[in-house]
Amino acid sequence: MKPIIPLPGEDLLELGKRCNAVYVCSKVGSLRNGPLVAYAGKDGKGRNLVGDIYFNFRRIEVHPRAVEAYAEAACQKLSDQGLLDSFDTVCGIPQGGRTFGQMLALIAGKRFAYADKKPKPTEAGKKQEYSWDLSQFDFEQGERVAIAEDVYNNFQNTDNTIAEIAVTGADIVLLVGALNRSPIHDTTYKGLPVIASIREAYPEYEQDDLEVVVDIAAGRLELEVKKNWARLCATMQQ
Repeated sequence: MKPIIPLPGEDLLELGKRCNAVYVCSKVGSLRNGPLVAYAGKDGKGRNLVGDIYFNFRRIEVHPRAVEAYAEAACQKLSDQGLLDSFDTVCGIPQGGRTFGQMLALIAGKRFAYADKKPKPTEAGKKQEYSWDLSQFDFEQGERVAIAEDVYNNFQNTDNTIAEIAVTGADIVLLVGALNRSPIHDTTYKGLPVIASIREAYPEYEQDDLEVVVDIAAGRLELEVKKNWARLCATMQQ
């Protein structure tokens, strides 16, 4: 497999598609041919929110020049908004945020740290959840940290991430990612700037919503998206 090299001025979403990193549920009219995908956020009954689109940064990670393009775009936005001097360290959240964040730190000339991923007990039929271990890195009291994620979905888990990093004594000053697809949070979250290489709001649904309830009842929902990526992508050709 040859590495994918960004084209001059290439749109980042199109670059993602060339990396086979974008799933869009195929439809005939309003009827879905493929499965919905599960997102990290939860509905009022504790079930995963779902949607038709998934951005799989793992497919981009294997192409360093593509990762570089996303990091350069984020760095340019940070520069444009006068935020490059607002943080000392980039802390990557695994897995994609670690790869994206390290490239961003390299371009911006910042220190880099990352969390280790530890699975939480998760009920059957729900997307696996994780906590973060930062014990392998030292942080100074008040060190200004930018949290780097590959995708910001709906920010439901962001509070936990902020709290776990804050235990180190660091100050969280901004959130940066390759994609912010939240339908709600655009440029800020709880007073923190949100910077993303791509800002594109995608709809998400509770599992009882009329837009998806028939598909959920029929079992058209993929919980292990990355594991079953090839199968998902095959449905887009139907």
